[in-house]
Amino acid sequence: MLSRIEYSVIVPVPAVAAFRAFCDLERLLHRGIYQEVSWIEGQPWQVGSRIRYVVSIPIHATILAVVTSYDPPRSVGILNHALGITTEQNASFVSDAKGGTRVRMTMEFVGKSPDMSETAIQEAITFYTRDALDSMAALCKPRSPSLSSG
Repeated sequence: MLSRIEYSVIVPVPAVAAFRAFCDLERLLHRGIYQEVSWIEGQPWQVGSRIRYVVSIPIHATILAVVTSYDPPRSVGILNHALGITTEQNASFVSDAKGGTRVRMTMEFVGKSPDMSETAIQEAITFYTRDALDSMAALCKPRSPSLSSG
């Protein structure tokens, strides 16, 4: 059975900046969710290049992924494989009239995990979908100027 998850955020930056933030995979690290994110084949963000994600929350898994499309600053597609599940991930970046960008991600997935229930898989994919965009949105927040003491 094909399942689908959608999630979107609006960020106060142009599409090119939102796209750059999304492609910054370092944003996923050092928060206790991803133990490792590494390019294992090809040049980063080229169609056919491969990524390995090692996650520890909400489940322990190694996700192997391949970039299926890359059209900056409009869209990026990734095919993910883990735990018997294949997920087609698509992110789109659409500028709004106020100078911001709506970033929308869809995750369509098929397969069956021998170790996890369908509900647990859906909850984990929902978690990773939201985290991917929320961590990208955090990079796009305006930074307040630091106060200097003088």
